[in-house]
Amino acid sequence: MDIGQLRGAESARASRLLARAFAEDPVITHFLYDPLRRLIAYPAFFRAVLEELLPCGHVYAARDRDDLIGVAAWKPADAPPPAPATRAVIERQLRLIRLLFPRASQGLFQGFAALEHVHPADPHWYLAFVGIEPAIQSRGIGRALLAPALENADRTHALCYLETPFPRTHSFYERLGFTRHAEHSPFIGAPQGVVAFLRRPLTRGTAR
Repeated sequence: MDIGQLRGAESARASRLLARAFAEDPVITHFLYDPLRRLIAYPAFFRAVLEELLPCGHVYAARDRDDLIGVAAWKPADAPPPAPATRAVIERQLRLIRLLFPRASQGLFQGFAALEHVHPADPHWYLAFVGIEPAIQSRGIGRALLAPALENADRTHALCYLETPFPRTHSFYERLGFTRHAEHSPFIGAPQGVVAFLRRPLTRGTAR
């Protein structure tokens, strides 16, 4: 397995991988509720986020030879706003989601916008998502994918922050040094909210 930066040419393939990895997300699937339309809208959702974060240089890919098997996308504390050309690409993906789910997608986007307002006030690295090919999860790929950004955060003494709707992932993040920070329910009507985790930089004395 090789860990490296995701290449721009891989964004479509990475989006489809993430759609498979998050196929049971209770929040997103609540709003993108129709399975057939979701086949198109789900990859478009992840493609929009990838296109925003790729220029920041911290979207990582796990590869097994030529196979893409995992993706982790971070937004660093000093991330610049998307360039106009990038914004246009993002808007095309979001427009597709709105076309397929004209009413429900509003609640999804409003929920994510609300989450941004409860991020830590201090500068931090934000883990937008990490997804592994479903058939090979729980083999250490996620830990390897997150290592480059976590090591960077430790070296620069930066906070890391994430939200997850999956209770089964809590112990995984705790083993990486994250602690439970808060619970939020900004997605109106969704069956559950998300739990936020915060990670303070580890020193040599606290490294795991």
